[in-house]
Amino acid sequence: MAACHDEFRALGGAVVAVSFTPPGRVAAYLQAHPLPFPAVSDPERAAYRALALERTSWASFLRLSVLARYLKLLLRGVRPEAPAKGEDVLQLGGDIVIDAAGRLAYAYRSRVATDRPSARALLEAVRRARATNPEEHRTQIKI
Repeated sequence: MAACHDEFRALGGAVVAVSFTPPGRVAAYLQAHPLPFPAVSDPERAAYRALALERTSWASFLRLSVLARYLKLLLRGVRPEAPAKGEDVLQLGGDIVIDAAGRLAYAYRSRVATDRPSARALLEAVRRARATNPEEHRTQIKI
């Protein structure tokens, strides 16, 4: 997402990362891995409920596609951190586009932990949202 941030901005979009990780951990992560867009903490998962983002099961982590994705990350040197106390590791995420009028223009709700749309698919969703409101050019992406 960070690699395409300029393209989102050129379309009038704003990217916001929403995490259920406690605020202190989000701040520490951003200190070590700065992002070109804001990241906010929602430990009560209010946004997740409002957007109907589901939880998964422990068994879903055994799916071949999930194991392969985590193996690729491990081979690149990415080491998972232990979850924070009270953090729900089974909570799934999603990628949402809200148009300039505040309407849900696109929703991709993850089915497993590693299930995400491509940045290209999100850029296309922003283009479509913008085309439905050509006089309004601000579109938001919330992750």
